[in-house]
Amino acid sequence: MTSFDDVDPDVEAELASAFTEHEIDDDHGDDEHDVSRTSTREPWRRLPRPDLIGWAKRSRTSPAKPSNKPSTAKSSTAKTLNKPSGPAKKSVGGKTRFVISDDAPRTERGTQAAPIGRSRFRERRIAVRRAAGRRRLRWVVVIGGVVAVALVALVLLASPILSVRRVDVEGVVYADPERVGEVVASLKGDPILTADLSGAESDLEAIAWIKAARVSMHLPSRVMIQIAERTPMAFFRAVDGFNRVIDIDGRVLDVIEGDPVDYPPIRGTGPNATPGDLVGQPFLGAVQLLNALPRDLRLRVIAAVASPEGELSLELTDGVTVLFGRPEGFQDKLVGVVNEIKRQGSRSYSVIDVSTGEPSVR
Repeated sequence: MTSFDDVDPDVEAELASAFTEHEIDDDHGDDEHDVSRTSTREPWRRLPRPDLIGWAKRSRTSPAKPSNKPSTAKSSTAKTLNKPSGPAKKSVGGKTRFVISDDAPRTERGTQAAPIGRSRFRERRIAVRRAAGRRRLRWVVVIGGVVAVALVALVLLASPILSVRRVDVEGVVYADPERVGEVVASLKGDPILTADLSGAESDLEAIAWIKAARVSMHLPSRVMIQIAERTPMAFFRAVDGFNRVIDIDGRVLDVIEGDPVDYPPIRGTGPNATPGDLVGQPFLGAVQLLNALPRDLRLRVIAAVASPEGELSLELTDGVTVLFGRPEGFQDKLVGVVNEIKRQGSRSYSVIDVSTGEPSVR
């Protein structure tokens, strides 16, 4: 509440302009005429009422007395709450006192709706904060789980529990056991999850006898090596006097001193090739011819012969020689040989010539 003690002149003028009454005392007749005229022409210059100014100055020394009137009923209170804002009037010492209040009027509806709105807003804010907290908690759990898995993996990798302690090898017959053992030794002791299995396969396949290798791990500590070797088809003697064992592709598989008994020889002097090298004609043609022979005819073969001119022939067990000529068209030539042997029956002959494509016997 604001009361008037020392009143500024401008404020006095505004109060006088707002609350001027039409009745003015007789002893100010001349002043009444002047004020009325000034108010009509220039309303913002209206002079304040002397009694109002005097009341405003006296209010500092004359405090208002409390009223003994009983409180009004509920209905009048509701009406008062709905009244528009404006200065309040009080009667003090026979004078009307105007009091300007800083308190804004409030309605019954406003006093009830404000707490409800604040409560709902607070509940919504709490719900949003809880949802954000749950989202942060989920992220913390996920990140913590990833970190935990990574730590466990690092511990297991460094632990001897998952190191390679056993290596099993299958399929080795002709391959050099020392070279295979080197690959096995390179795997033992390594962490099984990071062991270089593909590198081990490449090292094994670099051995001439090995056509393919497969290396697999079996937790917690075992590695399996499965090897598919190349099949030896024949051998020939090289310039250095040592025999070279070759497969169907003409790849040199091994260099040996003695004559093998499990596969036929190719007579003729061949190159000094090393294991893993490929030989050309006529030795490549000779081994392919031996591979294409029918089983009955293959059992009769003593040796294949490669002449210096590059022509091929077969020596059979009954002293018969089969001339094939150039190493080409083996399928048609072999059909002619088989038919001619059947046609001759038990008659005596020593040579079957199919080098020209037309079988002949002599």
